[in-house]
Amino acid sequence: MNPVAASNQVSSETDARRPQALELAQPTSATTSELDQIVQAYFVKISHLYGEEATPYSKEVAARCIRSAAEQHLVRAQLILGWMYVQGHGVAQNDREAVRWFDQAADQNFAAGQNWLGFMYLQGRGITQDNDRAFQLFEKAAEQGHTDAQFNLARCYRRGVGVFQDDARSVHFLRLAAEQGHHWAQFDLGWMCFKGRGGAGTDSDAVDWYRRSAAKGLAAAQFNLGYMYDVGRGVDQDPLEALAWYRKAAEQNLAEAQRSIGLSYRDGQGVPRDDSIAVEWFRKSAQQGHWLGQGSLAAMYLHGRGVPQDDRKAATWFRAAAQQGGTWAQANLGWMYLTGRGVPKDDAIAIRWLRQAAVHGSPWAQAELGRLYYNGQSVPQDDAEALRWSRQAAEQDKPLAQYMLGLMHFNGRGVKADNRQAAKWYRKAAEQDFPDAQNNLGMLYQKGLGVTQNHATAVHWYRKAAEQQFPVSQANLGFMYLHGNGIKADEEQAVALFQRAAEAGEQEAITVLAQLDRMRSPNRSHRFLSIIIMVAASLGLLLMILRNAPRQNASTLSSVS
Repeated sequence: MNPVAASNQVSSETDARRPQALELAQPTSATTSELDQIVQAYFVKISHLYGEEATPYSKEVAARCIRSAAEQHLVRAQLILGWMYVQGHGVAQNDREAVRWFDQAADQNFAAGQNWLGFMYLQGRGITQDNDRAFQLFEKAAEQGHTDAQFNLARCYRRGVGVFQDDARSVHFLRLAAEQGHHWAQFDLGWMCFKGRGGAGTDSDAVDWYRRSAAKGLAAAQFNLGYMYDVGRGVDQDPLEALAWYRKAAEQNLAEAQRSIGLSYRDGQGVPRDDSIAVEWFRKSAQQGHWLGQGSLAAMYLHGRGVPQDDRKAATWFRAAAQQGGTWAQANLGWMYLTGRGVPKDDAIAIRWLRQAAVHGSPWAQAELGRLYYNGQSVPQDDAEALRWSRQAAEQDKPLAQYMLGLMHFNGRGVKADNRQAAKWYRKAAEQDFPDAQNNLGMLYQKGLGVTQNHATAVHWYRKAAEQQFPVSQANLGFMYLHGNGIKADEEQAVALFQRAAEAGEQEAITVLAQLDRMRSPNRSHRFLSIIIMVAASLGLLLMILRNAPRQNASTLSSVS
């Protein structure tokens, strides 16, 4: 049996070409305020309180003065001293001391102190983590109109931290904070609109909130606003405007934005195409550890775009991305080990990376594993495993996998033979212009297997595959022309198709051309024998295609886009 041919191209970057809009990372601070400035201003006030002349600002002197005020139960001093311990600002960093001072401020019902103490409970910093206690403290501070606490409370509701998950309540508190200018809350409210959660609003509302947050310099908001322009959600699609916002975020060293600028130069969107500049931006992103940036840089090395072609460097960057869990990179690294590109050929390592990618949902890796198990290539032959992986990839609309399911249902491998199911899966792949499936679907229509026999429809699918230079279909279409099945007989057109198939090495087409030459011979016995041989060749071709996987590359996939 002829196996499904080995894959000769890497997994496509199409699915990863534009990243999804970012979600704001868990804040590392309980507040959006720049307390350095507050501390300096407070130091001046304390100096005046003690009748001292203003002295040059010093973190250490400020800490001593603020401690003195905090020990006299001045609540703002307690808050600031706690923050100084969190930051190691003028004092040795000490989360336990920070908690002690935040607790004293919270005991005085000071909203900022309650918010910070809640944050420490939430993070488990200086105290045992307690989500319920964190929620209670955020709630107390939020009731006093504290915007940072409203934001933190909204996040608790969204994630079900210390309370039952409730998107509507999350949106309520985000809106309270956002309308007071809290730029983190503005961002999160935009994200909720973008995701359609909690009745937050529409894509247009998302754009509005992202724009407000971006205007205050939040890099993630600038990136997401660029993304909205990039894909045309909530605004008219505008690559130039998208690039402008990506640049603003990239200026703040946001790795996702750096990669997106690289994509714009690579693909010529909003700027003239320039692979060298694209590589520069991919490298900036990659060097920050962004796995998509690493993968994009690897692809440039693999294809020699903007840099000299270098399989080893491609493998190095794919590995860096794969080790972070990037499924697209894991699939590509598996392919490199499978083919020995940039790394020593190693089936075991290849299968390990392909399996990791497949388990995490990579349809390319799933389809490739299905193909390998079907053929018994690099792994023991296993129809059950072939069926399992092919089905998962087929459900993600991967045409190779859909084709494989059609093949397995037709041949009864891993499943009960079922021509109708074979036709169903061949059709799904054929409608995505997968030539092997188009050819086999044509065969089913020609013979009336699993479908109502229809030669005209068979001709339609043969032609689709033949137009993609699929030699088996060129030969099959040639037979239809030769015999006038489903189309007006045309020997000249048939011969032309057989010749194209023969030039690609299709043996049956070579045989038929030879027999056609003999049929033109004046010797009657030669003509009769040629007719018999030609009929046998056409039947042999039919059975070979229906029973076996095509010798053409059945798993040719789109290259990195």
